[in-house]
Amino acid sequence: MSQKTLFTKSALAVAVAIISTQAWSAGFQLNEFSSSGLGRAYSGEGAIADDAGNVSRNPALITMFDRPTFSAGAVYIDPDVNISGTSPSRRTLDADNIAPTAWVPNVHFVAPINDQFGWGASITSNYGLATEFNDTYAGGSVGGTTDLETMNLNLSGAYRLNEAWSFGLGFDAVYARAKIERFAGDLGQLVAAQNPALAPVAGQIPSDTKIAHLNGNQWGFGWNAGILYELDKNNRYALTYRSEVKIDFKGNYSSDLPSL
Repeated sequence: MSQKTLFTKSALAVAVAIISTQAWSAGFQLNEFSSSGLGRAYSGEGAIADDAGNVSRNPALITMFDRPTFSAGAVYIDPDVNISGTSPSRRTLDADNIAPTAWVPNVHFVAPINDQFGWGASITSNYGLATEFNDTYAGGSVGGTTDLETMNLNLSGAYRLNEAWSFGLGFDAVYARAKIERFAGDLGQLVAAQNPALAPVAGQIPSDTKIAHLNGNQWGFGWNAGILYELDKNNRYALTYRSEVKIDFKGNYSSDLPSL
């Protein structure tokens, strides 16, 4: 491989690395852990025990159930994201419906053991991201496909100290799957314009050339805890905490950049 070609690939690789960092920082939190919670805008979720779904936010609420309880649901998300603009090479960056629709399911179960102890389990998703652009999109180096899916498995238990105080502790196992695809777009033209010596190489790269394909999956672990104080039958106070879950992806990388 010639030094010129190596430099061209290196320039594109650096651009992709910067772009990928920006893409991951755009990930968003999914708060749709239950359908009933969505109906009340998730207000008071640490102290309300209207169904089993709330124990995924505050495990101390397990002590509020006197019989096994199951709940399940799904929230449909239909984003309407359209963008417009012009690239540095004067090509249009207009794109419609770049974020696809999605279903976010949830399953919860709570069971008392006795008057003081109980346990619960939940399956939810806390984070997700998906955007899709045409392969020939001018901003393909920042567009392409970005897809992040997570599944949170939570197992928790609770202890009632007395009529007023309850404590809960949970364990989180998060499975995450990610895919990033980036295409050349007008990146080759921009590199050629900034360095004319590379124009014969960079300027000939087609817009739909896949400059990066990354995919991987990994598990991460964390925990959550909650305290519930019942002043009376109409008033409760809660304090909840959820630890961070750090996931270091390991997977595959490929590129269709030609060896010229």
